[in-house]
Order: sequence, then C-alpha cells, then structure tokens
Amino acid sequence: MPTDFVSHVRTQVAVYGDDRSYVYHREVGRELVAETVTYRQLDRDARALAVWLSTRPEAAHPVMLLYVDGIDFLRAFLGCLYAGVVAVPAPVPHDGRSMQRVATMFADADVRLVLTTSAVAEPLDSWIRESGLAAPVSVAATDTAALGHPDRWRLPVLDTGTLAFLQYTSGSTSEPKGVMVTHGNLLHNAAAITDAIGGDDTVTVAGWLPHFHDMGLIGMLLSPLYAGGNLAFMSPTAFLKRPVRWLQLIDRYRADMTLGPNFAYDLLARRIPDDQLAGLDLSSVRVALNGAEPIRPRTLDAVIDRLGPVGFRAGAFLTAYGMAEATLLATAGEVGCAPKYLDVDAAALERHELTPQAGGARLVGSGRPFGCDIRIVDPHTGREQPPGRVGEIWISGGSVAAGYWRRPGETAEKFHATLDGDGPYLRTGDLGVFDDGHLYVTGRLKDLLIVNGRNLYPQDVEEAVRDVHPALTGSAGVVFALDTGQHERLLVIHEVRTALIDDLTLPALARRIRVCVARAFDVPAPSVVLVDRRGVHRTTSGKVQRSSMRASFLRSRVDAVLHEEIDPAVQRLRTTTTVPA
Repeated sequence: MPTDFVSHVRTQVAVYGDDRSYVYHREVGRELVAETVTYRQLDRDARALAVWLSTRPEAAHPVMLLYVDGIDFLRAFLGCLYAGVVAVPAPVPHDGRSMQRVATMFADADVRLVLTTSAVAEPLDSWIRESGLAAPVSVAATDTAALGHPDRWRLPVLDTGTLAFLQYTSGSTSEPKGVMVTHGNLLHNAAAITDAIGGDDTVTVAGWLPHFHDMGLIGMLLSPLYAGGNLAFMSPTAFLKRPVRWLQLIDRYRADMTLGPNFAYDLLARRIPDDQLAGLDLSSVRVALNGAEPIRPRTLDAVIDRLGPVGFRAGAFLTAYGMAEATLLATAGEVGCAPKYLDVDAAALERHELTPQAGGARLVGSGRPFGCDIRIVDPHTGREQPPGRVGEIWISGGSVAAGYWRRPGETAEKFHATLDGDGPYLRTGDLGVFDDGHLYVTGRLKDLLIVNGRNLYPQDVEEAVRDVHPALTGSAGVVFALDTGQHERLLVIHEVRTALIDDLTLPALARRIRVCVARAFDVPAPSVVLVDRRGVHRTTSGKVQRSSMRASFLRSRVDAVLHEEIDPAVQRLRTTTTVPA
C-alpha cells in the first residue's frame, strides 16, 4: 500500500500508461481547442520538472504556482510532488486586491520561486520586483525552461507525514492561512472521494473548477488520476462565458461524474436557453456532486426540472460537505438517490433545536461521513450535543490536515480539540445536526460570508468600500449576507460624510460601491444602504455591530437612511423575515 501520493500515481501510470488521459479545452478565440495528455506524458513531464527543481536552491522553500490554465498547472503541481517540493497553488493576480492577497501569501510561505508560463512570466516578474517583498523571488516559465531529463529522476524520501502542498484559505484577502496538506491526507481523502462516488477506473469526470481551490485541485484534477479514470475539463472563464459548455463537455465525453458549487448549477438552470439544450444527452451522469457552499433546495429542484428532459436524473445529484482543513470531502449523500430534504421549525432552529415541521424551513442533507468521524459539539462548553441538537461540526480522521503553516497557536485551537479526552478533532466553525445518520449544515459560527462558492470575510469587503470615495473613508460600514432562499446576497450599510461628496450624487455613490464589490470579489453586486454619520451601530469600544445592523435592516429600522439600492429579493425579506428580539 503506497504511503505517499507520488508512489500511487506511479502505480497508476504503470497500469494505465497511454490508456487514460486528461483532455484540456483551451480557449482560442471563441473556440475551445482540445489538448490531450496521457498518464504517461504527465508522468514524464513531472519527472523532467522534478529533476530541474532539484537544481534550484529556491525550491528548499515552498514554491508558488501561478498558472492561468489547468493543464499547465497540473504538470507543475505533479512536478513539485515528484521532487518533494511544497507547492503553493494560487490564482494569477489581476488587480490591486488580488495582488495584495498573493503578496501576503508570498510573505507567509516565504516563497523564493514562482512557476508559471511564458505568457504571464514577464508581467509577474515586474509586479514581484515592484511589490517590495523582503526576500528575492525568481520567476520561471516551465513551458520554455530547459527542464531536466526525466530518466534522471529518483523518488525522494516521502511518507504519509510529508507535506505535499499549502492550500491557502480563500476567506480573507488580508490574512490568508496556509492549510498544510500531507501525502497521507491526499491519499486518505482521494480514497474517501472514490468510495463516496462509487468510483473505479472506468470513471470519466468533466469539469471547469479553479485549479487553485481545493475542490478543483483534489476533486477534479487529482481524483480521476487516483482512481485510474479520465478527465475532460476547461477553465472557469470558459464556463462562465457560456455555461452550456459544461453540459456539452459531459455529453461529448459521456462523463459519469461532474462537480461544482451550488451557484454553478443555478447558472445551468437560469442561463441556458432551450435551443442550446437541444440535442444534448446527459443520461451518462451518475454523480453530479454539489458542495463548497450552502446548497439550495430550489437550485436542485430547478436543475432537475430544467435538465430532466435531456436525461439528467434526480438521483445524480450528490450533495456533500467538506473544507480545505479536511483536505476536501467529509460527507456525501447516497449515489443514485435524490437529495434528502428536511422541513423544520425555523424558530426552533434559532434555538439550536431540530424540530420537523411540514412547510417549515427546508434543509438539504449533506450525507454521511466518509473516512472520518464527525461529532456535533456545543462550541461554548466543548460537550457533545444530544441527538436533535444543533452544534459545531467537529471532524477527526486521516483527511484532517496537519494544521496552518507557521501558525502554531491557531493550529492548536482549530486542529487539536478534544472531546472527553479523545481527539484530536478539527473545529470547523460550521453549525450542523445529524438526522437519521445524515448531516444537515445549518449555519456558521462566525461572520464568514459564502457567496458563489467563495468564502469572504466582511472586514475585507468593508475595507474595499471605504476606499471607494473620500466621503466613505474614515466612516463606519458593515457587510453581511442575507439568504434569499435561492442565493446568498451581500448587503452593505455604510455611513457617508456628506460634506465630502462634492458633485457626486448619492445614487451615483451607491452604484460605485456596487461595482467595486462586484469586481473586487467576483460576486453579484450587493444591495447598498447609505446612512448619515453615526448611523452604524458600534460597541462601547468602537467596533461595528454587524448582527445588530442586520436585525435593524430586516425590521426596516435602520436609522438616518440617506439612500437605498436594494435587490428585490432582498427587499422581500424585510417584510417576510421575523427576527428574534
């Protein structure tokens, strides 16, 4: 039994060689051009890069991978694994905020070498030199570099505890944390995923997910290789431009598995016209995994209704729950069975009680644990909750990562919890409850915002809003998410220093805020409420009170309102939501 991921990949290469492949669909103009790479070719490229990395002294530090396209990234990622080098997947920065986030990752991981392609190497090199990093950083284009001879590669000393890569959390642009994923974590979670989907070496996966996120990296890129299957994929941009391309990929390659966050399935239901569905056959889909963000019953129902006529079955949906700190997957539903819904008393849920009620608030089941032990714990007392009580989700098992890179205090707090002397457990920060063996995720302990599959911290958005205009700088603002029943939507409430607004109107200022947040964080434009000075609630120490402002908004009791730009779905919540006093 392999004790490192590289040895397992090498076994798969020996068994399947040129019989299994990854097909990447690269955008060329308006067309997608297929590029096919077999297991044997991936292995050869990885060995060549690993030999070259062994000559680079900078590779003694974690190496950052900044790639636009997934197939180029995969070659580099495997090369790092083959060399025993710690990889740091990251998005190519494209604006000031993303540049700041990646620069923070550089400093946190002490990166000295960046791998990329020639198409973006020069601008990256210029940006790095101008960013004022404390340590020198080299940029290398792996598509043009003179790599080593693959036959000179030798397997380094690796085992289950060897650090494979750092998966930086996407929540905070100001202080991202590197989750330390080991070779043992990768093997354990890939096995759990294969078990959860009922997969084997006949699996063909189709997808488009970002390669620098855990779901795209492990769920889409690495899982087929682990199982001995095939992958057909494209970039997130290619999907977002024309969502039907995802379905066309499934149809063309007769894929039996795909995966994505809830918002992507919602796009399928809303943005694909009838004429684009004509002629498609989705009957090959056995598993359509839905995870990474809150799963909406309306979205599941809408997709089943919309795609049912072209062969998509309700039992294909596989709802799941997981996180980077658990490598990826922790729970999943039952293959071939429609998603489980549970209608509950909303008021009881606010008291952390699970009370079934016909016509009540509808929860979606995230399935049973795979390869891990999950407990529901009172986050304040540290005691396990009785059945039917909501608490914090705690996870233990081989998929739980080694901790946060160079953050011993946060690692101890998050990864080393104990329950009646047993452990360690990972404290997820999520709230949930079990019913009939299935996990139902009910909310979040902290102010984390999850919109369109991305985790955002409100303070990051609030900071960006303050920089929009001098009339906002130095004033208080809050950002929170509201569940409209189909999506989570952001709401910004911000004070305005009217003396500094000059010739700009309040509606124009609100529009600037909406555009700024949408572009900076890749989310739908938020609703905006502009208020006069001191209109935002604060504690005695001066901290803003988000929960208090949220309650005031839902009761239509926000003080000193100057102007509003409210999404209709959000507006409806003000008349239908009951907020506890």
